[in-house]
Amino acid sequence: MQKYNNNKLFYKQNGFCVVRSFLKPAQLKKIDEKVKKFILEKSNKLKGKNINFTKNNVPNTIHDIDKFEKFFQKFAKNKKNIKIAKFFLDSEPEFRKCEIFAKPAKVGLASPMHQDNFLFAVKNNNALTFWISLDKSNKKNGGLSYIAGSHKLGILKHENSFMPGTSQKISKDVLKDKCHKLKRITPVLNPGDMLIHHCMIAHGSNVNKSARSRRGLTIQYKDKKSSYDLKRKKHYEKNLTKQLKARNQL
Repeated sequence: MQKYNNNKLFYKQNGFCVVRSFLKPAQLKKIDEKVKKFILEKSNKLKGKNINFTKNNVPNTIHDIDKFEKFFQKFAKNKKNIKIAKFFLDSEPEFRKCEIFAKPAKVGLASPMHQDNFLFAVKNNNALTFWISLDKSNKKNGGLSYIAGSHKLGILKHENSFMPGTSQKISKDVLKDKCHKLKRITPVLNPGDMLIHHCMIAHGSNVNKSARSRRGLTIQYKDKKSSYDLKRKKHYEKNLTKQLKARNQL
C-alpha cells in the first residue's frame, strides 16, 4: 500500500483523493461492458428506490446493483479493493453496496450537495466510497465536486431535496455559514481513474448538458466494527419514502 501514501495524506486533509489509472485497460473494458449490459437488460425491471430516471425516461442513478448482478459484488470484494479500503479506513472494511451514476448526455440530473453519512448513519463516521470513472469527467459534463476539508465539520444540517437519486441536501444557508472559507474542487478524470471520498465530505454535481455521458461505478465500505445509528437511519428512510411517494415511485 506504500504507493497510496500520498493519496492517503491528501484524503486525510481534504476528505477525498484521486487515484489515477486505477483500472487497467482490460478491467475498464470489462466493467464498462457489464455496466452497459446491466442498464440495457436489467434497468427496466427495477423500480422504487432502486432506480431514478431522467425526464425522458433514461436511467440516471441505479442503487444496490450488487443485489441484482453478482459480478459487481465480486468485484467490490476482490483482494485489491479490500486492501485499499482497509488502508484508507485504518480498520477492517465491510462492503455496503454498489451503485451506477449514469448521468446521461444532455439530460443527466444534478445531485445537490450532501454528506453520505447523513444517509448511511454509520455511528463513528468511518466509511468511504470508491467512485470509478467510466467516462471522461469534468465540470462540463457534471463532474463530481467536493468542498475540500468539509469532512472535518461533523454532520451538517440537511433538508429534503425532492430530487431523484439524492433525497437530502445541505441548504445554501448552511453551506454559506459553514463552508464559505473552504475550496470547491471538481477533479478532472479519465476513464479508469478513481475518486476515494470520505463519508462526511460535502459533495454533489451539476446537471449534464453536454454531449457526453458521465458514468461512474461506486463501491461503499464502512468500518466493520461500526454499527448504524438506527434512529438517524429511520429518519432518513422515512423522508426518502415520502419523496418516492410524491414522485409516484412507490
